[in-house]
Amino acid sequence: MRMLLIANWKMHYGPIKAGGWIRAFRRERLPKNIDIAVAVPHVSLAAARASLGRASIPALAAQDVFWGEDGPYTGEISASMLDEFGVQYCLVGHSERRSVMGETDDMVAKKAAALQKAGIVPVICVGETSAQYKKGETNKIIRQQTTAAIAKLDVDSKTPFVFAYEPVWSIGSGKACPAQKAKEVHDVIRGVIQKKMNENIAEKVLILYGGSIDVNNIAEYLTTTGINGALVGGASLDPRVFGLLCRTAMPS
Repeated sequence: MRMLLIANWKMHYGPIKAGGWIRAFRRERLPKNIDIAVAVPHVSLAAARASLGRASIPALAAQDVFWGEDGPYTGEISASMLDEFGVQYCLVGHSERRSVMGETDDMVAKKAAALQKAGIVPVICVGETSAQYKKGETNKIIRQQTTAAIAKLDVDSKTPFVFAYEPVWSIGSGKACPAQKAKEVHDVIRGVIQKKMNENIAEKVLILYGGSIDVNNIAEYLTTTGINGALVGGASLDPRVFGLLCRTAMPS
């Protein structure tokens, strides 16, 4: 099973800087045995695609989507629109979307299903808040969010889906979740998928870790059984740093 690293720029880099990042990153020496994607803001998708040209590394990802195919949804972007840019992955349910924009589990499920239908791999983010973590509710919350997220997915679809565990209390805090704890949560996610879908899908699904990932800790996470990659925030904003992180994660 190939590892997957996704750079999530969040609300950084308009078209000019996005194009520069892509061109700089393509000059990095990258490992061939790992998949790499970059999640850019919607306004920068065209610039990122143009800078990529025919290159397949990194793969292009979006940061969000709306579940409707078209219609009176001012300001929203559909999966079919993302498909026109050649987007291969799209984040849904990121903790910031849930906490700041008020997205619900049902909204996340509808977004994931719309992406899968369009042939774009949904990267479904789940994770507990600091309060939930302190109360010992991590596994309960993860089961709830995972169960809801896969409820509308097509078991027979040829388009896979990816999960990303991002403990909300760790994101941007510099306090990464211990690798062994992350593994335990990944096992919970995989267990829910096996129970609600089937064992074959559960074995093949990629589950990433996201939360204060950097060059110093990436290798520890990716050598922990059950962790199949990483969703990287702040450490991905500099193309050279992200390139180093990729090499550290999976030396050639």
